[in-house]
Amino acid sequence: MTGTPKRSSQRVGALLFASGMVALAVVFTLAAIAFTRLPAEIADAKRVAEQGLGRILASAAAKAVFLLVMTYAGSLFASRGLELYQAAGRKEGR
Repeated sequence: MTGTPKRSSQRVGALLFASGMVALAVVFTLAAIAFTRLPAEIADAKRVAEQGLGRILASAAAKAVFLLVMTYAGSLFASRGLELYQAAGRKEGR
């Protein structure tokens, strides 16, 4: 049973890496959806008159900040999962 903790750690690492990659894919998809609509919102004169250009751009900036934080979190998950996977593999070599 000496290989069981190693395999378990590698599985957790691989799962964490995969969840980080999925999170990154979701973030990039959300960014594509959010920011492809932005030029249309700015070009819509009625919407700009109702909400103001500043409010539309502030909303876009807030979305960008949240997406940046989500991207950082996803990449952190992925890198920690990869580190865990590699560390579990190195322990067997000792």
